[in-house]
Amino acid sequence: MKPEIKGFAPSSLVDWDGKIAAAIFLPYCNFKCKFCSNKELVLSPEKLKTIPFSEIKEKLEKNREFIDGVVISGGEPTINPEIVKLCTEIKNLGFKVKLDTNGSSPEMISELIEKKLVDYVAMDIKTSFKNYGKITGFSDTEKIKKSIEIIKKFPEYEFRMTLFPEIKKEDLIEISEYLKKQEANKSFFLQQFRNWSCIDENAEKIKPYSKDEIESFLELIKPYFDKSGIRNI
Repeated sequence: MKPEIKGFAPSSLVDWDGKIAAAIFLPYCNFKCKFCSNKELVLSPEKLKTIPFSEIKEKLEKNREFIDGVVISGGEPTINPEIVKLCTEIKNLGFKVKLDTNGSSPEMISELIEKKLVDYVAMDIKTSFKNYGKITGFSDTEKIKKSIEIIKKFPEYEFRMTLFPEIKKEDLIEISEYLKKQEANKSFFLQQFRNWSCIDENAEKIKPYSKDEIESFLELIKPYFDKSGIRNI
Protein backbone atom coordinates (compact mmCIF):
# COMPACT_ATOMS: atom_id res chain seq x y z
CA MET A 1 0.00 0.00 0.00
CA LYS A 2 1.26 3.47 -0.93
CA PRO A 3 0.14 6.78 0.59
CA GLU A 4 -2.85 8.61 -0.79
CA ILE A 5 -1.79 11.13 -3.39
CA LYS A 6 -3.88 14.30 -3.49
CA GLY A 7 -2.00 16.34 -6.06
CA PHE A 8 0.23 15.81 -9.07
CA ALA A 9 2.01 18.21 -11.40
CA PRO A 10 3.39 16.33 -14.44
CA SER A 11 5.93 19.02 -15.21
CA SER A 12 7.34 21.88 -13.14
CA LEU A 13 10.26 24.28 -13.52
CA VAL A 14 10.03 25.71 -10.00
CA ASP A 15 10.06 22.74 -7.63
CA TRP A 16 13.66 21.61 -8.17
CA ASP A 17 16.28 24.16 -9.18
CA GLY A 18 17.83 23.43 -12.54
CA LYS A 19 15.56 20.49 -13.26
CA ILE A 20 12.28 19.75 -14.96
CA ALA A 21 10.43 17.76 -12.32
CA ALA A 22 7.11 16.14 -11.71
CA ALA A 23 5.64 16.84 -8.27
CA ILE A 24 3.57 14.61 -6.01
CA PHE A 25 1.62 16.09 -3.09
CA LEU A 26 0.71 14.00 -0.05
CA PRO A 27 -2.00 15.05 2.42
CA TYR A 28 -1.93 16.13 6.06
CA CYS A 29 0.71 17.89 8.13
CA ASN A 30 1.70 17.89 11.79
CA PHE A 31 2.37 21.64 11.57
CA LYS A 32 -0.34 24.27 11.34
CA CYS A 33 1.70 27.19 10.06
CA LYS A 34 -0.35 30.36 9.99
CA PHE A 35 0.94 31.28 6.56
CA CYS A 36 0.60 27.86 4.89
CA SER A 37 -1.16 28.22 1.54
CA ASN A 38 -1.97 24.52 1.19
CA LYS A 39 -4.98 24.90 3.43
CA GLU A 40 -7.21 22.23 1.91
CA LEU A 41 -4.38 19.72 1.52
CA VAL A 42 -3.50 20.07 5.20
CA LEU A 43 -6.91 20.51 6.87
CA SER A 44 -9.43 18.73 4.66
CA PRO A 45 -7.69 16.53 2.07
CA GLU A 46 -10.69 14.17 2.05
CA LYS A 47 -12.36 16.79 -0.14
CA LEU A 48 -9.67 16.32 -2.78
CA LYS A 49 -9.62 13.55 -5.35
CA THR A 50 -7.18 10.72 -4.68
CA ILE A 51 -4.93 10.12 -7.66
CA PRO A 52 -3.97 6.47 -8.23
CA PHE A 53 -0.22 5.89 -8.46
CA SER A 54 -0.84 3.80 -11.57
CA GLU A 55 -2.08 6.96 -13.29
CA ILE A 56 1.00 8.90 -12.19
CA LYS A 57 3.30 6.06 -13.22
CA GLU A 58 1.81 6.09 -16.70
CA LYS A 59 2.44 9.83 -17.05
CA LEU A 60 5.98 9.57 -15.71
CA GLU A 61 6.85 6.82 -18.17
CA LYS A 62 5.23 8.72 -21.04
CA ASN A 63 7.24 11.88 -20.23
CA ARG A 64 10.45 10.12 -19.26
CA GLU A 65 12.54 11.98 -21.85
CA PHE A 66 11.50 15.36 -20.46
CA ILE A 67 11.59 14.77 -16.68
CA ASP A 68 14.75 14.89 -14.58
CA GLY A 69 13.17 13.80 -11.31
CA VAL A 70 10.16 13.65 -9.03
CA VAL A 71 9.51 15.94 -6.05
CA ILE A 72 7.56 14.55 -3.10
CA SER A 73 5.91 17.32 -1.13
CA GLY A 74 2.82 17.98 0.95
CA GLY A 75 1.45 18.54 3.47
CA GLU A 76 4.29 16.82 5.25
CA PRO A 77 5.26 13.62 3.42
CA THR A 78 7.44 12.12 6.16
CA ILE A 79 4.54 11.62 8.58
CA ASN A 80 3.25 8.86 6.31
CA PRO A 81 5.24 5.60 6.72
CA GLU A 82 4.11 4.51 3.26
CA ILE A 83 6.41 7.14 1.76
CA VAL A 84 9.17 4.52 1.76
CA LYS A 85 7.19 2.39 -0.68
CA LEU A 86 6.35 5.40 -2.81
CA CYS A 87 9.99 6.47 -3.09
CA THR A 88 11.01 2.89 -3.84
CA GLU A 89 8.50 2.73 -6.71
CA ILE A 90 9.75 6.01 -8.16
CA LYS A 91 13.40 5.02 -7.87
CA ASN A 92 12.62 1.67 -9.50
CA LEU A 93 11.23 3.62 -12.44
CA GLY A 94 14.66 5.22 -12.81
CA PHE A 95 13.85 8.72 -11.57
CA LYS A 96 15.71 10.83 -9.03
CA VAL A 97 13.69 11.92 -5.98
CA LYS A 98 13.64 15.22 -4.13
CA LEU A 99 12.02 15.36 -0.68
CA ASP A 100 10.39 18.52 0.68
CA THR A 101 10.06 18.32 4.47
CA ASN A 102 9.48 20.37 7.61
CA GLY A 103 12.08 18.31 9.47
CA SER A 104 9.72 17.02 12.16
CA SER A 105 10.42 13.33 11.48
CA PRO A 106 14.20 12.84 11.65
CA GLU A 107 13.86 9.06 11.85
CA MET A 108 12.02 8.90 8.54
CA ILE A 109 14.42 11.34 6.88
CA SER A 110 17.30 9.17 8.08
CA GLU A 111 15.64 6.01 6.76
CA LEU A 112 15.03 7.50 3.32
CA ILE A 113 18.64 8.68 3.11
CA GLU A 114 20.13 5.42 4.39
CA LYS A 115 18.07 3.40 1.90
CA LYS A 116 19.19 5.74 -0.91
CA LEU A 117 15.59 6.58 -1.75
CA VAL A 118 16.16 10.34 -2.06
CA ASP A 119 18.69 12.33 -4.07
CA TYR A 120 17.98 15.80 -2.71
CA VAL A 121 16.43 17.07 0.53
CA ALA A 122 14.89 20.51 0.99
CA MET A 123 13.97 21.35 4.57
CA ASP A 124 11.85 24.31 5.61
CA ILE A 125 13.02 26.03 8.76
CA LYS A 126 10.04 28.05 9.91
CA THR A 127 11.51 30.59 12.35
CA SER A 128 13.88 30.85 15.32
CA PHE A 129 13.62 27.88 17.66
CA LYS A 130 12.10 29.92 20.47
CA ASN A 131 9.18 30.93 18.24
CA TYR A 132 8.48 27.57 16.58
CA GLY A 133 5.37 26.78 18.61
CA LYS A 134 3.92 30.23 18.02
CA ILE A 135 4.32 30.02 14.24
CA THR A 136 3.71 26.32 13.58
CA GLY A 137 1.90 24.82 16.58
CA PHE A 138 4.83 22.36 16.80
CA SER A 139 7.31 23.02 19.59
CA ASP A 140 9.60 19.95 19.63
CA THR A 141 12.59 21.79 18.22
CA GLU A 142 14.96 19.00 19.24
CA LYS A 143 13.50 17.01 16.34
CA ILE A 144 14.11 19.97 14.04
CA LYS A 145 17.73 20.16 15.19
CA LYS A 146 18.16 16.40 14.76
CA SER A 147 16.92 16.64 11.18
CA ILE A 148 19.39 19.44 10.49
CA GLU A 149 22.16 17.21 11.86
CA ILE A 150 21.10 14.36 9.55
CA ILE A 151 20.57 16.45 6.43
CA LYS A 152 23.83 18.38 6.65
CA LYS A 153 25.75 15.11 6.10
CA PHE A 154 23.85 14.44 2.87
CA PRO A 155 25.57 15.60 -0.35
CA GLU A 156 22.58 17.41 -1.86
CA TYR A 157 20.43 19.56 0.42
CA GLU A 158 19.09 23.01 1.09
CA PHE A 159 17.38 24.83 3.92
CA ARG A 160 14.81 27.53 3.29
CA MET A 161 12.52 29.93 5.11
CA THR A 162 9.24 31.56 4.08
CA LEU A 163 9.32 35.20 5.16
CA PHE A 164 5.97 35.55 6.87
CA PRO A 165 6.04 39.07 8.40
CA GLU A 166 5.81 37.72 11.96
CA ILE A 167 9.31 36.38 11.26
CA LYS A 168 11.79 39.14 11.97
CA LYS A 169 15.43 39.76 11.08
CA GLU A 170 16.47 38.54 14.52
CA ASP A 171 14.83 35.16 13.86
CA LEU A 172 16.59 34.82 10.55
CA ILE A 173 19.97 35.77 11.97
CA GLU A 174 19.55 33.35 14.88
CA ILE A 175 18.89 30.45 12.49
CA SER A 176 21.71 31.51 10.15
CA GLU A 177 24.17 31.60 13.03
CA TYR A 178 22.98 28.20 14.22
CA LEU A 179 23.37 26.60 10.78
CA LYS A 180 26.82 28.14 10.34
CA LYS A 181 27.91 26.82 13.75
CA GLN A 182 26.56 23.36 12.89
CA GLU A 183 28.38 23.44 9.54
CA ALA A 184 25.01 23.06 7.83
CA ASN A 185 25.58 26.16 5.72
CA LYS A 186 25.73 24.78 2.19
CA SER A 187 22.64 26.58 0.88
CA PHE A 188 19.75 28.63 2.23
CA PHE A 189 16.89 30.24 0.35
CA LEU A 190 14.35 32.87 1.31
CA GLN A 191 10.80 32.53 0.00
CA GLN A 192 8.11 35.15 -0.36
CA PHE A 193 4.97 34.74 1.75
CA ARG A 194 1.78 34.47 -0.31
CA ASN A 195 -1.25 35.83 1.51
CA TRP A 196 -4.00 33.69 0.05
CA SER A 197 -5.70 30.42 1.06
CA CYS A 198 -3.83 30.52 4.39
CA ILE A 199 -4.59 28.17 7.27
CA ASP A 200 -5.01 31.23 9.49
CA GLU A 201 -7.44 33.54 7.69
CA ASN A 202 -5.97 36.51 9.56
CA ALA A 203 -2.70 35.86 7.75
CA GLU A 204 -4.42 36.74 4.49
CA LYS A 205 -4.80 40.32 5.78
CA ILE A 206 -1.07 40.70 6.39
CA LYS A 207 0.95 42.53 3.77
CA PRO A 208 3.98 40.51 2.61
CA TYR A 209 7.47 41.93 2.88
CA SER A 210 8.39 44.04 -0.14
CA LYS A 211 11.04 42.98 -2.63
CA ASP A 212 13.44 45.55 -1.17
CA GLU A 213 12.87 44.25 2.35
CA ILE A 214 13.50 40.66 1.28
CA GLU A 215 16.64 41.68 -0.58
CA SER A 216 17.87 43.36 2.62
CA PHE A 217 17.22 40.08 4.48
CA LEU A 218 19.29 38.27 1.87
CA GLU A 219 22.21 40.64 2.33
CA LEU A 220 22.11 39.88 6.06
CA ILE A 221 22.44 36.13 5.62
CA LYS A 222 24.83 35.94 2.65
CA PRO A 223 27.95 35.82 4.85
CA TYR A 224 26.65 32.71 6.63
CA PHE A 225 26.12 30.45 3.62
CA ASP A 226 28.03 29.07 0.66
CA LYS A 227 24.95 29.67 -1.50
CA SER A 228 21.85 31.76 -0.87
CA GLY A 229 19.02 33.30 -2.83
CA ILE A 230 15.40 34.41 -3.09
CA ARG A 231 12.40 32.59 -4.54
CA ASN A 232 8.76 33.39 -5.36
CA ILE A 233 9.15 37.12 -5.92
